Amino acid sequence: MMNILDRRGREALLRIRRKDWVSLLRELGRRGGGKRETGAFLLAHQDSDRRTVSRVVYLDDLDPRCLQGNIHFDGRAYSKLWDLCENENIMVIGDVHTHGGRSVGQSGVDASNPMIARDGHVALIVPYLARKVVSPGEVGVHRYQGVRGWTSWTGADAAARLYVRRWL
Repeated sequence: MMNILDRRGREALLRIRRKDWVSLLRELGRRGGGKRETGAFLLAHQDSDRRTVSRVVYLDDLDPRCLQGNIHFDGRAYSKLWDLCENENIMVIGDVHTHGGRSVGQSGVDASNPMIARDGHVALIVPYLARKVVSPGEVGVHRYQGVRGWTSWTGADAAARLYVRRWL
């Protein structure tokens, strides 16, 4: 069982610097324009802590036509992502997308279509189309477990698994 009082985020599934978290949310909100879902892949350097986000790649930078109200990411755009990962020695450690309203639970489409179908992949869902900066406790944190489906956390449990650091 994870200690949710671990202030250093040692056991968190994902870690990100506070300034990067704020920047990510603002950019998601800008790209969605308050009218549509948007998202991004969260990346880490392969030779460092593989839970710490060091780079963000927005879905519409890989597939310019993917933001259609909901997200319709063309599978062919993954080749751009894999090329970027190979060229920069980085790896995908998670993804994030927005939902309208306050719900941060996975829709049926989300649960049936993981962005990365690899056991342990972490997907974040941000409420209100990221029109405001939210805390980790307001985000849905979902970990893919292959044939076992997903494990999901909200509130304090989500905040224990998404650690927003003041420094790195």
